[in-house]
Amino acid sequence: MDRSLLGGIKDLFRGHRTIKIGVVASLAGPLHYYGTMQVRGLKLGIEYATQGTWKIADRDIEVIIEDDAGDPGYGGQKARSLIEDRGVHILQGCTSSAVTIVVARIAEEYKRLLVVEPAAADSITGEHHNRYIFRTSATTWQDAAAGGKYAVENLGKTFAYIAPDDIFGQQSTEAWKQVIEKHGGKTLIEILAPLLTNNFKPFLQQILDISPDVLVQSWAGAGYRELFSDMRDLGIFERMRVTGGLGDREARHALGLDANGMVGICKYSPILPDNPINDWLREKHIEEYAEDPDLFTAGGFAAGIALVEALKRTKGNPDAEALISVMEGLRFEAAKGTYVFREEDHQALQPMFILEMVKDPDPDHHWAIPQLIRETTPEETAPPITVNTE
Repeated sequence: MDRSLLGGIKDLFRGHRTIKIGVVASLAGPLHYYGTMQVRGLKLGIEYATQGTWKIADRDIEVIIEDDAGDPGYGGQKARSLIEDRGVHILQGCTSSAVTIVVARIAEEYKRLLVVEPAAADSITGEHHNRYIFRTSATTWQDAAAGGKYAVENLGKTFAYIAPDDIFGQQSTEAWKQVIEKHGGKTLIEILAPLLTNNFKPFLQQILDISPDVLVQSWAGAGYRELFSDMRDLGIFERMRVTGGLGDREARHALGLDANGMVGICKYSPILPDNPINDWLREKHIEEYAEDPDLFTAGGFAAGIALVEALKRTKGNPDAEALISVMEGLRFEAAKGTYVFREEDHQALQPMFILEMVKDPDPDHHWAIPQLIRETTPEETAPPITVNTE
């Protein structure tokens, strides 16, 4: 029997009209903080877009969250269970790109929409894309497009790269290399280190021996603090410029003033977008969690808004075919600004931020904070379309 038909029959016997969104996120493991951020953001996005009612066309919205622990096989099991046992209509996730690829295949099998956030590997909307995927998270290419050209023009001409040896790190390094070399930069060395590395000094010494102008780091999750601590101990910051993605608040605080002067890109920081939606997000997040939103909160928030806006257009119909027809080309506003889902591959084009880390002016804060150099437009960081559109 067709998987989507089986799910529909189960829903009929349950007799409910609730729209169920099943979330697969890393709430344990090296990416747990990122997963926590995006889940918070998703809930607040739904709250914002429904004006606090959690209803669309008189249908309640329910979010059911499962922890994948960063394991693709386990994440796939969770996604399948959410559909078969919990009757979810829509999937949202995942934190890990490797988990997302597995969950995307399950979404296609059961004909369920999957809204991807915050996984960043380019292949999710490329080699591994299917028509049920829509992605609000920025890709590794969008990161590189925002920061690579700036790095060649302002930071140096020779480059080293360090990233985790996983699908995110591999594709991030490749994207930065392509952009940097396109604009005249030269690659001297690429290093892919094991994901759970906590001693980076042997890798960093290889970079010091070659002495590039710029080091591009694409680290994520566990190990970020250790990487920067080892950079400080070896004098990396005195020998070369460091760029890449600027991490979450906890990592920046742990780095202290070591990050001062670093230039890179950021998907989101609560102090950057100047608009009423970001003001709302900051106020509600502080009210509920006693702290500002962080790096991936705005992405989950955008995913929540996108789903609500699409469901409004389908009058509460959560069927994937109905949602796909209204989400292709959908333009909506979120905390970062304007997003638009590209019709060809369902990737959301969006603003990105080029930043410099500067000392926090508060004398009680001994860390650096982001200062805007330039906001890029959604169009100028648009990744190449690599899916077959025929």
